[in-house]
Amino acid sequence: MKTLPNIETVVTPALLVDAPKLVSNISRMAARAETADVELWPHTKTHKTVQIARLQTEHGAAGLTVATLREARCFADAGFERILIAYPPVGDWRLDELLELAEQIEVRVVLDGVDTVELLDHACGRRGNSLIYLWEVDCGVGRCGTQPGAPTAAQVAIAHERFRHAVFGGLMTFGGHAYLAANTDEIRAAAENERDALGQTAEAIEQLGIEVKARSAGTTPTSHQLVDRGPITEIRPGNYAFYDATQVTLGVAPVEHCAVSVLATVVARPDPRRLILDCGSKALAAERLSPRSTTFGLIPGHPQLNVERLFEEHAIVTASEPVDTPLGTRLQVIPNHSCATANLHSRMLVVEDGEVVDIWSVDARGWDIAAEKAATDAPYLRSA
Repeated sequence: MKTLPNIETVVTPALLVDAPKLVSNISRMAARAETADVELWPHTKTHKTVQIARLQTEHGAAGLTVATLREARCFADAGFERILIAYPPVGDWRLDELLELAEQIEVRVVLDGVDTVELLDHACGRRGNSLIYLWEVDCGVGRCGTQPGAPTAAQVAIAHERFRHAVFGGLMTFGGHAYLAANTDEIRAAAENERDALGQTAEAIEQLGIEVKARSAGTTPTSHQLVDRGPITEIRPGNYAFYDATQVTLGVAPVEHCAVSVLATVVARPDPRRLILDCGSKALAAERLSPRSTTFGLIPGHPQLNVERLFEEHAIVTASEPVDTPLGTRLQVIPNHSCATANLHSRMLVVEDGEVVDIWSVDARGWDIAAEKAATDAPYLRSA
């Protein structure tokens, strides 16, 4: 039986997850996907936690999206049977693990080049099996992906004609430039970019006689703009499970919907307008995803406090007017980026009505699939 810590005495910094808010967030996005008649494939990079993935599937998720093979293996071992790996399968170790997973569960993978399809096809051929891939189209982010329409269609046609073990299953795009939006209209424009990239490219491919079954889109901001499906058949929001200060700044979610925070302690008061918290950049992700973000997080109930700077173990909090917050006071900081913040912690304390009701492991942290086993097997660790 777990020994649950007292929220007033737990060691800080500590990652907190508000259970009722988490469930409400998951339920609302599931309802949004159902109303739009699209499949929901939530991106588990946000939480990397088996219990949260189970909540998402219980609320109707068709499958899970992951970024790393570590995540894929973790969730497959936990019993999840449909996984989309939204990352190019480059490297023998990726291909080997990918194909082992494909022999156990339903796996699709994302790539964006004929040369990558060739690597996948040859690896499949050596094992005598096949695997479905989605081709990534760049809708304006400038990360992975080829240009929409005819340029992508031409490459897909080459791969479709040349390879038999790696099977074209559709398209994926990612409207990550929504995070640069200055207002809701610009988020809506990023969502339209996703729809247009998928629609135009699917049409160009189908004119070549190739079926485009899956048309995958979605970030948390652009998924909030989904009214009718158009060419989209599935969405992959991740951040929505927690939300964070960036989503609040963008106007995507109110602060009341933020389900994750970092509990911190006031450890110094250098002057009446400056506090030091013990949640530095090793506990609170040092990111400003949106140009509209002016701080490194929000402190609920204390709008006068600004998380101005982060050192490794220090958060510098400033106030416009003198504050009398005593040493030892505990404050919750909603991070700018909940996904990266969760990855900094090995566990999350599940809170309801101000009390810790459970402890969940951040199961899928890291990259090395064998790392946990290697650490367990290490003789010097066993004798330590």
